[in-house]
Amino acid sequence: MKSIKFIFFFLLLISCNVPVQSDATSPSATSTVIIPTSTPTFITPQVTVTSEATVTLIPTSTPIPCDPLTSDYCITDYNFLFQRPILPPDNDSIDMSYAYASTQNGRRDPHHGVEFQNEFGTPVYAAGDGEVVFADTDKVTLFSQWSNFYGNLIVIKHENDFYTLYAHLSAILVNVGDIVQAGDLIGQVGQTGGATGSHLHFEVRYGSDMYDRFTTQNPELFFIPKDGTGALSITLNTPYDRNYEYPLVITRLVDNFVYYVNSYTKGFEFNPEDAVLNNLPIGDYRIAFNDQSGLNERFIRIENGKLTEVVFEVK
Repeated sequence: MKSIKFIFFFLLLISCNVPVQSDATSPSATSTVIIPTSTPTFITPQVTVTSEATVTLIPTSTPIPCDPLTSDYCITDYNFLFQRPILPPDNDSIDMSYAYASTQNGRRDPHHGVEFQNEFGTPVYAAGDGEVVFADTDKVTLFSQWSNFYGNLIVIKHENDFYTLYAHLSAILVNVGDIVQAGDLIGQVGQTGGATGSHLHFEVRYGSDMYDRFTTQNPELFFIPKDGTGALSITLNTPYDRNYEYPLVITRLVDNFVYYVNSYTKGFEFNPEDAVLNNLPIGDYRIAFNDQSGLNERFIRIENGKLTEVVFEVK
């Protein structure tokens, strides 16, 4: 069950965090936060002076952290770890036609990363501070079930057992052992390995085994949102042992702009959440999808530089 797996993952990775309580109150969810680092805020006790020598502290009610199990959504101060590996004026937008953990409606293999479509030779930058631990082709050292799938590949190890992978490169500009900073030039976009057309395939992996593709995380959960935007994570708490790609319709209410995404496909049950969107403009949104009971919908808010967590109980 995803809820059980989530609790274990939550306890392993999350640090103490008190998200902002939303106005909505309908019960339905499980948190999807992986590594937020905000400090809990407590209500300051009232002070009553009863005499010159006596000061009595009268505590107010204990603050209750926002919990997606009892709220329509929670907004958290989240520790977004990485910048995007492609920088403007080049295309730094993720190709949503082949999003993380999607299959293009069954036409392609499940995707363990995200794509940045750019011209051959476009500069690629380190997404965060770390050490280069791989800089070669994957013809011999495998990072998937196929040889030469990623082509020219760079892997950077970051703090707390996070890794970022940069694949299909036309040029590798760093060596194993190099210490890099976020924003350092490390390579160039290409189409080596199993690439179709020039683009950067980018992954985030977490854990002790960087070679295991089933340690991948959705990069959109870790990218720093642009100013004026935030991120959204959605968890579908289902009674099933496997994932199904539920079509999700996310509507921005101010102008009725619609985002069409699918929840994660089969094989990604290890992820605590089921969909993530980053760089959503701040404002109010409606999430809608159907399950066996009919229509599910939720009205939520996106705030600047923060993560909105939503969880549905699915029939």
